Formats: sequence, C-alpha cells, structure tokens
Amino acid sequence: MKGLVVKSNRAWRKSRLAARLLLRKESGRLSERDKALAVQLGQDAEVTNRLIQQALYFLGIGSRKNAFDQKLVDRRN
Repeated sequence: MKGLVVKSNRAWRKSRLAARLLLRKESGRLSERDKALAVQLGQDAEVTNRLIQQALYFLGIGSRKNAFDQKLVDRRN
C-alpha cells in the first residue's frame, strides 16, 4: 500500500505543477522553459485531466472556471 501512496503523491504534485502552468498561460507569463515542462507533463501518464482539474480548484480557480477554460480555448484558436 505504501508504494501506491507514493505514486499518487507524485501524480498529485505533477498535476499541481501542470495546473500552475495553465494559470501562467492564462496570465500570459509562460516562458520557454514552462512550455517545455508542459510538453513533458502532457505526455506523462500519471498526469490526468481529472487531477489537473482538482489541482486548479485546490489553487483557487473555483467560481471562475468557465471563464478560465474559455480564455485558454480562445488563445489556442
């Protein structure tokens, strides 16, 4: 059971980092280093959309989630 806890903690930390990168992207402060890290995290099987969503709520995105999502989608197009 201990190995499972360590693995989930690692996944949670990576997902929080991915969430922070999304917040930086929203504010327009994403560096080249951040972009490279985002690519790595995007390819990591431990980092799931659900964990990133939970991390965003943990970091306080809460009530502005719809506006946040729309801003990221608009930037991509």
